[in-house]
Amino acid sequence: MTPSAVWSRRRQRVARLRAERPHAAELLAFYDDVLALQEPLYAKAVKSRWLGAVEANDGRGPRLRLERLPGRPRERDFSRFVRALPASATEVLRALASRLASEPTAMSELLTAVLGRDSIDAVAARLDCDAAALEFFPRAFVQPVAEALATQAFRDSNGPSSGDWDNGVAGKDESASCPYCGALPVAAVLRDEPEIKGRRTLLCSLCLAEWTFPRTRCPACGEDRADKRPHHVSESWPHVRVEECGSCGTYIKAVDLREFGLAVPVVDELASVDLDLWAVEQGLSKAQTNLLGM
Repeated sequence: MTPSAVWSRRRQRVARLRAERPHAAELLAFYDDVLALQEPLYAKAVKSRWLGAVEANDGRGPRLRLERLPGRPRERDFSRFVRALPASATEVLRALASRLASEPTAMSELLTAVLGRDSIDAVAARLDCDAAALEFFPRAFVQPVAEALATQAFRDSNGPSSGDWDNGVAGKDESASCPYCGALPVAAVLRDEPEIKGRRTLLCSLCLAEWTFPRTRCPACGEDRADKRPHHVSESWPHVRVEECGSCGTYIKAVDLREFGLAVPVVDELASVDLDLWAVEQGLSKAQTNLLGM
């Protein structure tokens, strides 16, 4: 699948879900606008030579060291991204965008912290704002860049005809963090493959890479006892299930492509916000929120 086809597929899925799920239409309208901002960043990263600057093959951590991205281009592009926040954003995000635009030093520190996988609490305290809302800006900006570089690294390792995340799996690492960028998973994906039925992969919350992970294991704490790992399915989302961990009290949503092969995991995870609300009512917490902080 070509890069443009990947983004087109996401936006088509958003459009379909906006029509089918009116309760999530406003959220999806904003996400569609975010995708429009992200796609050019992805295209720019694909054409760049940044992979050589950020790739590390020392085996001592994630393959991509995003903090090594060229400083001047990344800060210039991030500033443009923040200033281009669409009108469909919430009032909170619009106010934060205005504040960041007026404080370039804070904007730079925010991006640097996220690229280095450091806490943004100090920046949030300085701006007197909620860290979860503030995180949207660097995360939404870095995501397409990280995805482009992770895809390039994957193809360098597996050959140019190896496909993409939709047709293959980035790695067979049993770690709960992404082998490419080090971020935590935002969802799980279930699919049948020739050699493995019901293969479970984790979907990275940042670069959207996938890697194989034991089907019964909790990504947050490692619990794998069946009686501690129930899953819940609703009639409204038969292909998206809530995987609960009775040991640590967290949950992760799993998109089952065997139930509905036209689902786009990153989109369906975000759109199924009613499942998140149900999980919270049950006293569960999400180990890693999605791009929109849910």
